[in-house]
Amino acid sequence: MGVTTVAKQELLQQIRAAGVIGAGGAGFPTYKKLDASVEHVIANGAECEPLLQKDREAMLQRQDAFFRGLQIVRDLTDATTVTVAVKKKNEDVIERFQADLQANHFENLVYPDVYPAGDEYILVYEISGRLIPPGGIPLHVGCVVDNVETIVNVAHAVAGRPVVEKFVTVCGAVAEPITTVVPVGVSIADCLQLAGGLTVDDPLILTGGIMMGGVTTDLSTPVGKNMGGIIALPRDHYLAKRKTQSQETYTRIGHGQCDQCSLCTELCPRYIMGYPIEPHKVMRTLLMTGESKQRGSLWAQYCCECNVCSMIACPESLDPKNICVDAKKVLRENKLGRSEEELDVLFRDVHPARKGREIPIPTLIRRLGLAPYNRKAPFVNFDHWRPRRVVIPLNSHIGAPAKPVVSVGSTVRRGDIVGMVEEQQMGCPAHASMDGQVTAVTSDSIEITAQPMVN
Repeated sequence: MGVTTVAKQELLQQIRAAGVIGAGGAGFPTYKKLDASVEHVIANGAECEPLLQKDREAMLQRQDAFFRGLQIVRDLTDATTVTVAVKKKNEDVIERFQADLQANHFENLVYPDVYPAGDEYILVYEISGRLIPPGGIPLHVGCVVDNVETIVNVAHAVAGRPVVEKFVTVCGAVAEPITTVVPVGVSIADCLQLAGGLTVDDPLILTGGIMMGGVTTDLSTPVGKNMGGIIALPRDHYLAKRKTQSQETYTRIGHGQCDQCSLCTELCPRYIMGYPIEPHKVMRTLLMTGESKQRGSLWAQYCCECNVCSMIACPESLDPKNICVDAKKVLRENKLGRSEEELDVLFRDVHPARKGREIPIPTLIRRLGLAPYNRKAPFVNFDHWRPRRVVIPLNSHIGAPAKPVVSVGSTVRRGDIVGMVEEQQMGCPAHASMDGQVTAVTSDSIEITAQPMVN
């Protein structure tokens, strides 16, 4: 158990050099997260968003690497407890892992099929019984939470393999929903073709997830290290309309229609965990200006942007989530935040009705009109498929973006470094995900084109 200080720094450097970042969301550099001593390590395989199955397949398809990664993370952090967390829908994964779990003395948590079960604040509380301080991170209560695919990448990094591929679920309005592994930097268009192509002419693409994912209409957008889902929807779908509503529109409607019923607050996952976040009070700020608006915006400070308030709770289909996002911008611009004295008063115990207010996934799917797209996305291996071109993002992680270290015309091999971050800065290098020639270089990305095969 544990490693020496020298060995720990060497392992962390390997993880950094391999470009390992959080594969499930924000893209926090993993070497930085693991440079700590904690009691709990939590492997987050809860797969919070509906329709996605990439975490499930990352565990199943890379089982050996997953458990090697867990061992490495445990030893790096001196953790005494390691827990693999999944939702009820993937309970069979835990059953399949029993021998490895027992051999390593790892534990497991099977959480109900609710949203947002993958929130690290919830997992930390369920497993450790501790509440992360408002605005804090799991480390503050002796925990490290990593996405299961990130843990697979840790094992690969220590074995000398950089992050050049990504597990992704491609679903929605496609002919054959799939979960697969693609080279980092492949286009959304290529991924859609692997899923049999689109079944609609003018799609909107949700990247990452239905609830918290981004939105694009640009099918040339590359798949980054932290993009786990590509969901195609018709442009006239309810979610497409909600996700593309302009700030002017949702602000104007909210200003005139919010009747302060407070359902957005009563169902807010963070509010029912005891945190000082009350979306209905933030909605009031639409009627305010100046100092009053700034003070009211403080009720948005700890919003995790899960979208329950907007997509599920509000009976008038208003948009408290985006109003909270805008309010947090006001706080940043004015450098405002809660004082420790305020937090001591406002940070409450967990709500006794919390479990009864979690959102069942079937309810979410029905309410959001996703039933036609709630199909299995089985794993399909495309080992012998190579795209014609990839565009490697240099800024998909939190911290300093990587800077190009190649130029147009350079020949690169899969795994070569194409972007570097200075040693004193937080960040990770970027690597070529296929053999080819560099055909474009910008401050944001490196384009690599496959060289024609010679007969």
